[in-house]
Amino acid sequence: MQRGERTKEQEPVLLTLSNAVDQTQKIKVEVPPNTTIKQASIDAGVAPNGAFDVFTAGGKAVTLSKADNHRGEVLYVGPQKVAGGSDRSSSGKGDDEFGSEGWLQDHRWHRQSGLLDQEMVASLDIGLEGHDESMLGLLLELDLLGACRSGCGEVSIDRGPEEEVSIRMLRGLVDFTTSSWGEVQRLFSESGMSLSLRELDEADIWIGTADCPRPEDHRGAWLIHGAGSALVGSGSFPPVRHACVRETMIDAATLVCGVSALLHRYLRERSAFWQMEVVDRWLTLTARVDDVDPELALKGLRSKFGRGTATRTSDGRGSLIRYRFPLEWTPPELLSLLSPALRMTTPAEDGFGPVDVGPFPSKTSEGGYCFDSMTLPEKLSDVNALVLGVGGLGSWATPLLLSGCDLRTSTIGMLDGDQEVEVHNLNRQVLYGSKDLGCAKATAAASRLRDRFGMTEGSVLGIPAPLGAQHVMVCSEESEGDISLQEVVGCSEHDEVISSSLDSMQIALSCLDNQNARTLLNTACLDRGVSMVNGGGEGTRGVVEHFGQDLCMVCRYGPEEAYETERVSCQEEGSRPVSSIVTTTAYVGALQAAMALCLLAEQRGHGNEVPEARDWWNGMVSRRECGRLPWVKGGCGRHG
Repeated sequence: MQRGERTKEQEPVLLTLSNAVDQTQKIKVEVPPNTTIKQASIDAGVAPNGAFDVFTAGGKAVTLSKADNHRGEVLYVGPQKVAGGSDRSSSGKGDDEFGSEGWLQDHRWHRQSGLLDQEMVASLDIGLEGHDESMLGLLLELDLLGACRSGCGEVSIDRGPEEEVSIRMLRGLVDFTTSSWGEVQRLFSESGMSLSLRELDEADIWIGTADCPRPEDHRGAWLIHGAGSALVGSGSFPPVRHACVRETMIDAATLVCGVSALLHRYLRERSAFWQMEVVDRWLTLTARVDDVDPELALKGLRSKFGRGTATRTSDGRGSLIRYRFPLEWTPPELLSLLSPALRMTTPAEDGFGPVDVGPFPSKTSEGGYCFDSMTLPEKLSDVNALVLGVGGLGSWATPLLLSGCDLRTSTIGMLDGDQEVEVHNLNRQVLYGSKDLGCAKATAAASRLRDRFGMTEGSVLGIPAPLGAQHVMVCSEESEGDISLQEVVGCSEHDEVISSSLDSMQIALSCLDNQNARTLLNTACLDRGVSMVNGGGEGTRGVVEHFGQDLCMVCRYGPEEAYETERVSCQEEGSRPVSSIVTTTAYVGALQAAMALCLLAEQRGHGNEVPEARDWWNGMVSRRECGRLPWVKGGCGRHG
C-alpha cells in the first residue's frame, strides 16, 4: 500500500440521519469510522434536547454502536427507548418495545386494515389445485395480503414436498427459478403464512392455463389464463377452445391480472370487506392548557413528536394541543380496538362469471370462449423503458414488463423520489422485503431486479430522485409558467441520468402518486413522440389508460386537475392518505405492463391489438371511456 493511502476501515463513513418523528428531515454526514452513532447525531445537530436513542429501520437501538457498522444506512434519531418497552404502555404486550421490529411487522397491513377485516383474512383456510406456477402466483398475493397466517388459517395444496416447481412466468416476482414444493413451503412459512402440502378432498380454488386439464367436479372459484386472456368464475367450467396457446410476452402480466381479480372476488364472496372504508388510524397525545390562546399554547409546548395542532376547547376556556404518535411507536393492539362495525355482504350465488379480466377478452361474438395467442410475439428485443414510481403499481409493472423482453438487449430505468421503503409498503409492493426497510425504493428495486433477472447495472437503472420540471422544460417551452420550478424538488446529482433516460425511452409507465408528476412525464413523452401508459390505484379503485400523440393529460382532465400537486399517497407524508391493497395495485401494475408491451409490439409492426383502457372497481373490470373534455379544447397548447 502506498504511503498516504487509506484502507476501507479508515475511510469516512457515510450515514443518513433522520428525525424519527418527522422523517422528511434527513441529513447526510461523513464521520470517522470509530465515532459512535450518538456522537455523530450530536455533531450533526439532529439530536434532540435530553435523552435520545438512534434506531435502525427495523427498530433496533444502535446509539452506542460504531459508525463503521452502519455504512450507507439510514438511521432514525428519536426519544430514548424506555426500559421494559411496552410494560409501560397500555397494550399489555410485554415483549415488544417502542419501535421494535415486532411492532413494525404488525403494522405491515396498516394501509388495508381499514378496507377489510384483517383478522378474518388471517384465519382463512383455502385449498388450492391447478397449475404449479399459477398457484404460486396466488400464493404470492395471499402472503402480501396477510392471509392464512400460522396459528390462524392455512393454505393447502395437493403436492408432495419433493415435487419440483419450475418458474418461467414469475421470474421477476420470486427469488428462485427452480425449487421443490417443500422449499416453497419453507419460504412462505418464514414470512408467517401457513402452507400445507397434503391430499385434498375438494379444492376451494382451481387456477391454471387454458391448455391444462380441469377437474370435472370442481364447485369452487376458478381462473383460466393464457394467450393474453384471463377468465374467472365459480362453479362448473364453461367449454373453452384453445387452438393456439403458446408462450407470449404478456403471459406473466395476464396471470397476475387474473389472480388479482379472482382473489378480490373470493374475498368479497366471504364478506371480508368493511361496509365503511377507514383510510387511516392513529394515536394522539393531547394536552389541555387553560387561559391561553391555541397558537400561544402550541408555541409554549415542546414535543419529541414534532409540531402539533391547536384548537380551542368546547367551553372556550382554553386550548387543546395534539401530537400524532408515529406509526412505528404505536402498539398495533391499540389501533385494532377501533374498526368499522359492519362487513359488506355479498348475495349468495350458485356461481359468478365467467368474467373476462385479462388484457384481451376470451369471449367470442358467438358467446363461447376461445384462448388464442393471435399475433402476440414471444419476446420483444431492444426495449428501452422508463418507469416513474416503483411503489404499489411500479413494483408490479416493472418486473412484469421485463418478463416480456429479451433481457440481453433491453434496458429499463426506474425513477422514484421516495427515499425509503416503509413497513406499510410491504402489504402490496412485491419488490421489497423487511431487509429493504429504510432503503431508497429505486435503489432497492434495481438491485432486486438485477438479481432476479441476471441483468447488469447498466441495464437496470435505479434513480432515487423525482422527475422535476427542469428535466422537461428543455424540450417544452409552451408549458413554461404552468409549473413553478421553485415548487419542484430535484436532485441535481441525478439530472444528467434523468435527462438521458427521458431521451432514450421508447415507452414510459406512469406509476406515480400525483397528477402533476404524471403531466410532467406526459409532456416529456409528447416532446419525444413516445407513448405513456398511465395507471392509478386508490383503495379498491384503479384505472389504466395510455396517451399517444393525439391526446394529453390536460385534454383529458383539464389544466386544474392535470397540474394538481396534492400528493395522494400511501406514505405517511402524503397530503391525503389512502388505503391500499395488493389486489388493486397488482392488477393495475400488471395491466400497465401488458399495455406497454403491446404498444411497443404494435409500433414495430407485429399486427397485434392493444388492450383497451380499463376501470377497476372492487374486483370488477370495465372498459374506460377515454376522450377530451370539450371545454378545454385547445387549452393544452398542443391539440386543437
